[in-house]
Amino acid sequence: MNYDIIIIGGGASGLLAAATLAGKGRKVALLEAQARVGRKLLSTGNGRCNLTNRNAKPSDYHGARQAAQYALKCWPPKRIEGIFDDLGVPCVADGEGRVYPMSHQAASVLDALRLACDERGAETLTEFEVTRLTRQGNGYAATSKDDRTATGRCALVCTGGLAAPKLGASGKGHDLLKALGHTITPRFPAIAALVTSPNAVRGLKGIRAEGMLTLLAGGKAVREEAGEILFAESGVSGIAAMQLARCVNEALRNNKACAVRLNLCPEPVDIARRAANLPRRTMEDFLSGIVPKRLGQTLVKASGIELTRLAGSLTPAELHRLRDTLTGWTLPVTGTLGFDQAQVTAGGASMKDFDTRALRSLRAPGLFAAGEVLDVDGDCGGFNLQWAWSSALLAAEGIERYLSE
Repeated sequence: MNYDIIIIGGGASGLLAAATLAGKGRKVALLEAQARVGRKLLSTGNGRCNLTNRNAKPSDYHGARQAAQYALKCWPPKRIEGIFDDLGVPCVADGEGRVYPMSHQAASVLDALRLACDERGAETLTEFEVTRLTRQGNGYAATSKDDRTATGRCALVCTGGLAAPKLGASGKGHDLLKALGHTITPRFPAIAALVTSPNAVRGLKGIRAEGMLTLLAGGKAVREEAGEILFAESGVSGIAAMQLARCVNEALRNNKACAVRLNLCPEPVDIARRAANLPRRTMEDFLSGIVPKRLGQTLVKASGIELTRLAGSLTPAELHRLRDTLTGWTLPVTGTLGFDQAQVTAGGASMKDFDTRALRSLRAPGLFAAGEVLDVDGDCGGFNLQWAWSSALLAAEGIERYLSE
């Protein structure tokens, strides 16, 4: 099986690159290890597929930020929306700039990409798990686990990272690139729930609250996020908490102790006045109406106050302590959930080994990479798919130039 391009990985980047290159008349093979393409894509945006973010900027990215900056410049969100509109997927945006297909169905995005590949003549080979990628003459040979081989004049690695192994993530792409001389930077979970002491959040599983979270690393505030906080069995989740995961893992790797400070009452409430107005109310119910009841009881206990006390019996010092807990409850953070629960991988193939303008390898002629397999990751909110699309299009342009030469 001989092709112009072999693309390893049928996720977001691989599908768009395959459709783009096939649309230019190139003979394309899309090699996917799973029984079907795009499984992880179906789970994005809670099944609605947060395609991109109109407010995307370089500071929303980590790792090789300059690569993300260049990709954003060449393929900004507006152009990505145009690409999908041409594929039959008109887009809509919410007040935060998050862009979704008009159908609010991730399946619409996957179907459009899959159909574009088929209609333009790209050949999709599923259950083709590439275990070896080798230079062969002036091109590359990809050998599958069951000893099938596909060859191409060039190869594009779009295998993703380590996050969400249940959806097919394996890190195999990093192994393939490493074997061809590439450096793989340390990989760790990004966009994942924070792990705290189980005792601190016991009994709060499933409770949601709006608030502000501040990550403390080595005693210093390093990042702040606002939004919904979801308490989980092992700690704190929700988008606001998950945005802090990358910073947590970086800090812990540098032996810095971490803690998260929760402001569960961003709008000012006069606790002393409340106690004066509700002197007969027990502390068991005192914070109800400000935060969910169980959370309020936990905060009262964290302040060292018994739940059976009456609000009118609290001393000024106790009221002050309760207010501080409500607006600054601090929990030690011991880590984050692992790759099985993470949405994105931080780290990956070093961009020092690639030409940023074309995502062409500087180590192996005719080799390209795109998407999460590279050392670029974004915050939550459509930024990672924006990188997936823009890097795939950069790579496709680079491949077209390479083949034309």
